[in-house]
Amino acid sequence: MKQIMRLGTILMVVGLVAAVGLGLTYTVTREKIEAYDRQVEAKAAVAALPGVKSIEELEEDKELARKVSEVEGVEKVFRSDKGYIFKINTKGYGGPLVVAIGVGLNGKIQGISVISSRETMGLGSKVLEEENLAKYRGKTSDDPLEVGEDVQAVTGATITSKAVAAQARKALEAYDIIR
Repeated sequence: MKQIMRLGTILMVVGLVAAVGLGLTYTVTREKIEAYDRQVEAKAAVAALPGVKSIEELEEDKELARKVSEVEGVEKVFRSDKGYIFKINTKGYGGPLVVAIGVGLNGKIQGISVISSRETMGLGSKVLEEENLAKYRGKTSDDPLEVGEDVQAVTGATITSKAVAAQARKALEAYDIIR
């Protein structure tokens, strides 16, 4: 009984030290991680709307984001004189899939850029390559964006293909609300 108490106490102390260490590490690195995440988001947003050269040309519009909050997954809305960028989060095969989708003032998708993804390398990640994302350029809310019909699925990555198509439909739906 005495040995069990001793081992339990040692385990508790080790667990406490590990928890404090992790907490301190998080506190020290949190700001750097958040700054990096903002930088990745900004880079993806700029890439999603051709003609936008830097993040300074974009303005995050929280009022528009509230207006389109009924569209599931739309987290942020950026606007510029060239169009809108919607940051959309949905579930892919491997977990959260976050993209920036640029919609021009003409209501057509201008580009899609990946912010973060956990898709399987070589399968789901193929859907997120530029040549596959380019298939969405020029699509409007009049297009059904159905995988297998007007948007081709990537073999072995149907779930990810459907997730990207759903995100494109959501961006166009959000655009229709704010236009």
